[in-house]
Amino acid sequence: MKILKILINQFLEILFPTKCIGCHKYEDILCNNCINNLKITERPTEDNIYALYDYKDPIVKDAIWKLKYHHIKYLGEKLGKLLYEGLIENIDEMKIFQQGSPIYIIPVPISNEKKENRGYNQSEVIAKSFCQSGNPNLFLYQNKIIIKNKNTIPQARLTNRNKRLQNIKGAFSIINTNIIKGKTVIIIDDVTTTGGTMLEIIKILKKSGAKKVIGFAVAH
Repeated sequence: MKILKILINQFLEILFPTKCIGCHKYEDILCNNCINNLKITERPTEDNIYALYDYKDPIVKDAIWKLKYHHIKYLGEKLGKLLYEGLIENIDEMKIFQQGSPIYIIPVPISNEKKENRGYNQSEVIAKSFCQSGNPNLFLYQNKIIIKNKNTIPQARLTNRNKRLQNIKGAFSIINTNIIKGKTVIIIDDVTTTGGTMLEIIKILKKSGAKKVIGFAVAH
């Protein structure tokens, strides 16, 4: 099945060559030259939350926008790989806590309604690619542990930090707390702003017995 998917993608690439969203050259959805020029974020995030790129970078913003609203899932796969490569040092630090067990990779969930409308959860696409970028036994992808209980106002629409934190409070819950006890966890999201979403998930995972929890985001 995997070989068939590769062959189909190669065939489609011949028929419809991929344009880089940055320079518009026929090469890749994000060419190496544009990747090398992406702005790394320098703005501080909350404790235990790490981001790779600056969301103000126009190519970064365009990539996430196209992934979320234009159904270009391949961008999520590309961003997941870049997230792994960009935060490899932080991953190495996490190995201290795993004690031979795989690190759980949990994408930030979205509501069922939003997932139906969009067709997929962009954070899941990024997280799967992130997992596949590491050694086979390093990560364990888990998208059935955290669920979103309710629809919330999109965090980007709220400019006040306190309102964002209040908006997301109680929005998530854990299906099975026994699964998470003693585990090392990385939460994956596309964008973090105030960190409210990840902080809420970190809080409930720690409360349920997770040993170490951090958050990774493509942009901030």
